[in-house]
Amino acid sequence: MSSHKKQHDGTLDMVTCLNGVLANEYALFTKTLNYHWNITGPRFHSLHTFLEGQYRELLEVMDEVAERVRILDERPISTIKGMYSHMEIKDGQEKAPNAETMLQNLMEDHVTIQNQLKEIVTDKAKCETDPGTEDMLISLLRKHETMSWKLRSHIVKDGK
Repeated sequence: MSSHKKQHDGTLDMVTCLNGVLANEYALFTKTLNYHWNITGPRFHSLHTFLEGQYRELLEVMDEVAERVRILDERPISTIKGMYSHMEIKDGQEKAPNAETMLQNLMEDHVTIQNQLKEIVTDKAKCETDPGTEDMLISLLRKHETMSWKLRSHIVKDGK
């Protein structure tokens, strides 16, 4: 097998991973937007504003991932059906949960994506020939760590 064929196979493998990340980002974006629209309670204003910042950041992340797929000369998944078939993160419930549950759900989904990103970047076979994508994924990991920390900071525990 030629080195070009190996490199192309590696690129397709990475694109599959990136499309999986993109689908989970889309699911988290949609859930965050849903919660932004449906948040209620005494912290409505602050959480409504906070969630708007989070979904806007996730929209930028999705664009970055899709553009990376294009840089690799492939096509990102770009239909709802395609996203749905690749996502691991579950949709939100039809009935909006309370604010604390919303924040907890979003934090757990960020952790799911963090774990997905860690799995990809620690796979030497995937990243050794594509340092640009590896760097982008590590940057996304840091963004999700920060976003989950901010969510965790909003969650009320034991009346605190």
